[in-house]
This record gives sequence, structure tokens and C-alpha cells, in this order.
Amino acid sequence: NSALFFENLERWMLDYGFKPIGPDCVMFRLDRGGQKLIISLYVDDGVCATDSRELYDSFLADLSKKFTLSDSGKLSWYLGVVIDHDCEKGISTLSQETYIDTLLERFSMTDAHSAPTPSEPGTRLVKAQSPAIPDPEATKKYQQL
Repeated sequence: NSALFFENLERWMLDYGFKPIGPDCVMFRLDRGGQKLIISLYVDDGVCATDSRELYDSFLADLSKKFTLSDSGKLSWYLGVVIDHDCEKGISTLSQETYIDTLLERFSMTDAHSAPTPSEPGTRLVKAQSPAIPDPEATKKYQQL
């Protein structure tokens, strides 16, 4: 059960000294000896950022005593986002091109053309133009965007 897993992980993180960042408890920050480690969690995936390799290695060693871990190496993909690093230039680039292409296919819009605005400037929308009872299927598709 993923909810139980996350509950156990969150409890461990707090006991270890992490403080939640924001109300959702999906990001945590650890300050130890002037060093910082931030972790973002989603279900059973996580990504860390730190200014200390020593703190990172220590954290992973302690975490692996309680949970089974896998290391995917250098971060290149996380939650549908492609991450590219140019260490020489100190630049990281994020792209959701694959995710967008998947959405365009799902909604049969692969031949659609982009527009600077979704409607003509000055268009006025009124409630009377909306259906009294929204179409559940259309609502579901909209929410998936």
C-alpha cells in the first residue's frame, strides 16, 4: 500500500531531522552542520539536492537501513520531465516535450497549430454559454490536462 509506505517514510524523515517544506509534505529539508539536503518525494520516487556529497551519502546509507533503495544514477527524468545538465556551463534544462506530445495524441490534436491566446482578444464569456450540467466525460478530459 503506497499510502502506508509514504506514512512510514514521512515518519522516518521527521525522526531523522527533516523539516517539511510547505503544507503537502512532499518536500523536506535537512540542515546539519551548515550543510543542506532537500528531497522531493512522489509516491515511491524521490530526488535530492544538496551542497554536500558527505551528507547525501550518509543520508542514503541511513535510509537504506530502513527502506529498499535503487539509484538511477544522474537525474535525467523525473515525473514526466526530461532533465539535461551541462555541467561545464552550469546549466540544467527541463523539458516536458514528451508529456505534451502524449497529451496531443490522447486528445487527437497532433495536427493542431499553436496560437498566442486560446480565443480572440476581447471575447466575453458568459455563464449562459455553459451547459447547465457539465458533460462528465468532457470534464474528466479537461481535468487530465
